[in-house]
Amino acid sequence: MVAAGIAAILALAAWGAMHAIQPDALSQAFARVSWPWVVASGVAYAAGQVASGLMWGVGLSAGGLGAVGRRHVLSAHWLGHGAGELLPAQLGQVVRYAAIRRHPAAGEGCCLRIAGSVGAWKVVDGLVTFVVVAIATMVMPLPDAAQGLRWVALATLVGLLLALVGVWRLGPSRVARILPARLQGPVQGLAQGAAVLTRRREALAAIGLQLVAICGRVISLAALLHAFGMPASAALLVFALLVLSGVLAISPGGVGVREAALVPALVATYGLGTELTLAFSLGIQATALAVSLLGAGLALVHQRLWPPGALRA
Repeated sequence: MVAAGIAAILALAAWGAMHAIQPDALSQAFARVSWPWVVASGVAYAAGQVASGLMWGVGLSAGGLGAVGRRHVLSAHWLGHGAGELLPAQLGQVVRYAAIRRHPAAGEGCCLRIAGSVGAWKVVDGLVTFVVVAIATMVMPLPDAAQGLRWVALATLVGLLLALVGVWRLGPSRVARILPARLQGPVQGLAQGAAVLTRRREALAAIGLQLVAICGRVISLAALLHAFGMPASAALLVFALLVLSGVLAISPGGVGVREAALVPALVATYGLGTELTLAFSLGIQATALAVSLLGAGLALVHQRLWPPGALRA
């Protein structure tokens, strides 16, 4: 219900902004793009995805699947990420799971541990990203009507940190022991795959890599903003809005919901033209799609030339 309400608000805001769009001005916005900066944005985006893939590799290693090796982990990550840009919701994770299973070390008997590693990867990704967004919300410029979000972000951040401390001290193994006997086996398998959440050294490494991934994404957005002649200082706001729209998005790549979040907010906060902001939003999708499909294509070639059985950790 909350997600539906937020989506309705974003849709109304976008409806008002889109009514002022002029097609000629939209085409002019694309014509003035600086392509070298678009390339720089793509490179930074790719670097962030490499860091994200390595973070998943830390989780796999903590879950007893370190024999899979970094190269196969990265290729599976790019395949899953590329599929996520084309498929709705989280269906790209199915491709990620199937790709990692092709390695002999992740074959028979590893289903639950792989699923646990993917779940832990999503948890670290989501929590670290949310903390960054919450902190950014308290310091970045916001429209006057959204100033109350700073207090909401602060309260949510404090609650999240308290919950994390509680979960960290409890641990998934203790949770499994209080479950019915028929559920303890599957939950233990998932907990083994998610062991990165309870091992301090691996958890810190995963958090560090996720912060690198976030930095890559923010730098990518700043470069793309500059490419469209927009203030690069808006990168944090854009990143926060992308995170919000990513939670609500059910379309491939978040098309539609992203525009509904970005266009009204950037127009109201920075006084930018609606056409320029819409062109930038479409540029985000085009850059992410191009880099993701290129990475997925290279991953397919890699797995064909160097089959998983031939790889070494």
